[in-house]
Amino acid sequence: MDFKILGPIEVRGANGQPIALGRRKQRVLLAALLLNAGRAVPTHRMLDWLWGEQAPVNAESNLYTYISALRRVLGSPSRIEAGSNGYVLQIAPGEMDVRLFEELAAQGRLMLSEGRNDVALERCARALGLWRAESVLEGLSLPEPLRGEAARLERLRTTVVDASLEARLALGQHGEALPDLEALTRRDPLNERLRAQLMLALYRSGRRADALAVYQRAREMLAAELGVDPGPELIRMHQQILVDDSVLAAPSPSVIARRFFAPAELPIDSASFTGRAAEVSRLRTALVSAGPGRLVVSAVAGAAGVGKSAFAVHVAHQIADRFPDGQLYVNLHGSTPDVRPLNPSEVLPRLLRSLGGDDTAVPADVDEAAARFRSLTDGRRLLFLFDNARDAAQVRPLLPASPTCCVLITSRRMLTSLDSAAHLRLDVMAEDETATLLSRLIGEERVAADPRATRAIAQLCGGLPLATRIAAARLIARPGLSLRGLAARLAVEEHRLSELQADDRAVRACFMVSYRGLEAEHSRMFRLLSLLGGSDVSVAVAAALADRPEEHTADLLDHLADVQLLEVRDVDRYRMHDLLRLFARERTRQEETEEEQVQAVRRALHSSLVIACTLGDVCNRRTRRDAKFGHLALGRFGVPPEGCTADPRWLNAKMADLISTARQGPGAAGDGIGLPVARGARHRSSYGWGG
Repeated sequence: MDFKILGPIEVRGANGQPIALGRRKQRVLLAALLLNAGRAVPTHRMLDWLWGEQAPVNAESNLYTYISALRRVLGSPSRIEAGSNGYVLQIAPGEMDVRLFEELAAQGRLMLSEGRNDVALERCARALGLWRAESVLEGLSLPEPLRGEAARLERLRTTVVDASLEARLALGQHGEALPDLEALTRRDPLNERLRAQLMLALYRSGRRADALAVYQRAREMLAAELGVDPGPELIRMHQQILVDDSVLAAPSPSVIARRFFAPAELPIDSASFTGRAAEVSRLRTALVSAGPGRLVVSAVAGAAGVGKSAFAVHVAHQIADRFPDGQLYVNLHGSTPDVRPLNPSEVLPRLLRSLGGDDTAVPADVDEAAARFRSLTDGRRLLFLFDNARDAAQVRPLLPASPTCCVLITSRRMLTSLDSAAHLRLDVMAEDETATLLSRLIGEERVAADPRATRAIAQLCGGLPLATRIAAARLIARPGLSLRGLAARLAVEEHRLSELQADDRAVRACFMVSYRGLEAEHSRMFRLLSLLGGSDVSVAVAAALADRPEEHTADLLDHLADVQLLEVRDVDRYRMHDLLRLFARERTRQEETEEEQVQAVRRALHSSLVIACTLGDVCNRRTRRDAKFGHLALGRFGVPPEGCTADPRWLNAKMADLISTARQGPGAAGDGIGLPVARGARHRSSYGWGG
C-alpha cells in the first residue's frame, strides 16, 4: 500500500487506486497512527486526540469501532496491532512518503556537506517532489498534540529547500534558481540567508545593481521590523559584490558539466511477463528489506531456459526507484551459446565508465580497478544486475562494498560461496502460468479457439519460458499453423527439440552450453540417465546404470544438480526435466554405442528387479533372520536401514525405478530385457505396491 501525508491524507491500494477513508475522526485517527508509525500509541492518548476533555462515556467503544473500520479499509487486521502498550500501525519499507522524505533529506544534506553537490541536488529534488501541498495533512484539522510533529516536518522541508538552492548555486545553476529565490524571499522577507542567495544569483546573472538593491531593502526592513542591522552573511555578500570579489564567480563549464548523471542500463521489462508472484515478492523483500549496514546481494539460480534473466529484470524495474544514483546492468555471458564469458578485467572498466570514471584513468590491474570501483560506489544508492554469471569467482571482484548498494545476480549455478548472499532457486512455471504466457504472446483469441491444444503445448514445453516463447514465435511467424498442428509436432519426441528453435533462440543450444561445461564422467552420467525415462531415479539404480560405486555416483549426481541438469527430488532421488532428457538422449545416440546403452539399461534393470523382488520376500516373511539376510544381500542397492525395510514409500520408489527402467530399455524386444519386465509387473501385482 501507499500512505501519503505530505499534503492531504491519502491511501492507495496495491492496484494504485485511492481508498476511501471514511468519516473525519477515522481519518484523524489514521493520521495520528501514521505520524507515529511503528510506535505503540496508548489508548488514553488516542482518546485525547479524538475528543480532548469532552470524551463521551462510550469513547473507548467508539475508538475500537474506528480501529476495526480502519483495519477493514486497509485490508488486513495485522496492519493495526493491539498490544499491552497500545495500538501500532505497521508500515513496510517504501510504503510511506514521510519516511522516504526524511531519508532523502538526510542524504541530501550529507552529500552537500561532503561537496557532492550534484547528488545533493538530486536527493533534495526527490524529497521535495514528495510534497503535494505546503503543509502536512492539509485540509485535516489536527489536535494540538499532533501539530508539533507536522510542524517539525514542515521545518525540515524548509531546510531541504535551502540545501537544494545551495546545491544549485554551487553547480552554477543561478539562472534556474533565481525565480524560486525571488518567490521565497517575497514569502519570507526577513530570511537573511535567502536574501544572500538571491543577491548571489542576481550578481552571477549580470544584475549587479539589482543585487545591491536587495541588500538595501533588507537593511531597511530589518531596522524597521526588528531594530537590528543585517547579519554577517548578508554584510559579507554585500561587500564582496561591491569589490567584484572573484570568489563569487560562477563555476567553470567543466564543473557545470559534471552534473548528476544516473545510469539507467536495465534492459526493457518484458510486457508479457507472467506469474511468479510468490518468487517476485520473496526477491523484492530480500532486496529492499535487508537490515542496515551491509551490502545486499541476492543470487537467482535455475536451469537453462527457466526465465532467470526476465525474472531478475522484472524485479529490478520494480525497485529501480529506490536506487536514484543509477541501475547498472552487465550480461556476463556465463552461459550464452557461442559467446565467451566476460572476465572481471573486462567488466570493471565498463562499470567505471558508467559511473562517470575517466577512460584514461582505468587501472589495468584487476585488484586496483576493483578498489577504484568500490570508491566510486561508496555512499551511492546503486542497483547492479549481473546477469548470466558463470560462477562466484567471476562475480566477486565486481561487488561494491557500500551498504547503500544492492546487487542482483543470475546464474545456472547456486553461488553459495558468495558471503552473505541470499539465494533463490527459480523452478519451472506451473502449467496454467505457461498457458497464460502463451496467450499473452500469441493473443487470447487464438488460444481461446483451442484451449486443449494450448494445454498440450504448455505441457510439452515443460514449464520452460524459453521453450514457450519459441513455440509462440513459431505460431506468430506462421499464422496458418494451428495450435493443434504445433502440438502434434511437439508430441514427437525425436523432433521436439528441433521444433523448439526460432531465429537466434534454441532450446538445444541453450542446453549445450551446460553440457559442454561438464567433465567426461559427469557428461557420461548425464547421457545414461536419459535411458531411464522421466521418473525419479535413485542413487542405487544410477550407480548400476553407470557401473560405478554408489558413493561416487552420488557425487556425480550432486554435481549435475548443482549445474541445474538434474532436479533433487528427495534425499537420494533425482529427476531430469523432460526436455533435458530428450537432449541427453540425443547426445547418447551420438556418443554411446547401442551395446553400451543396452548393457547400461540391463545393469539398472537387474539392480531394481533384485531389490524389489528380494525385499518383497523380506516384507512378506517378516522374520528378523530374513530381514537381516535381505539387508546384507541388498546393501549396495540402497535398501532402507534397519527398522525401515517395510516402508511402503521406499517400496513404491524402488518399483518406480524398475518399471521406468524396463519401459525405456533400448531394443527391449529380443535382447534379454523383456523377460524381467514381465516378472516385475507380476511382483507389483502380488505385493500390492503402488507405482
